[in-house]
Amino acid sequence: MDPFRRFAVFALARDAGFVTLAAATLMVGFSFQPAIAFGIAANIALAYALVLILRAVLLTADRVTRVEPWKLLNHLEDPPPPPDPGWARDTFRELLLRFAKGAAGMAVVLSASSLALNEPVSTTQALAPPVSHAAVTMSMR
Repeated sequence: MDPFRRFAVFALARDAGFVTLAAATLMVGFSFQPAIAFGIAANIALAYALVLILRAVLLTADRVTRVEPWKLLNHLEDPPPPPDPGWARDTFRELLLRFAKGAAGMAVVLSASSLALNEPVSTTQALAPPVSHAAVTMSMR
């Protein structure tokens, strides 16, 4: 594997790890309602996929020289000759779309989990006026 592609995979995997950490933190924060927690994680994964697609669309041969993998090539002890910007753009775009595909797949799985964990609400419950917590605790005495 050439250095540019390797650096690009590592950079995208690192970014995906940070997004996963953020989603997991929010899922723990909403662990008292698993359906909402999975829904939040699904929305984060979908937003990440959309950002990756947008990056792939806006990537040009000129802009590829400003991405992190390209800059890391200059910091190697024995730097290889710089790759063709058109080839680097196509390679990075393909990797961006591959990671976006994975993130969209995770969004589908998390969304399905959220729907599966969602409690069915009857029509009478949905149309009933909201009851305050104090009224419920007072009526149980």
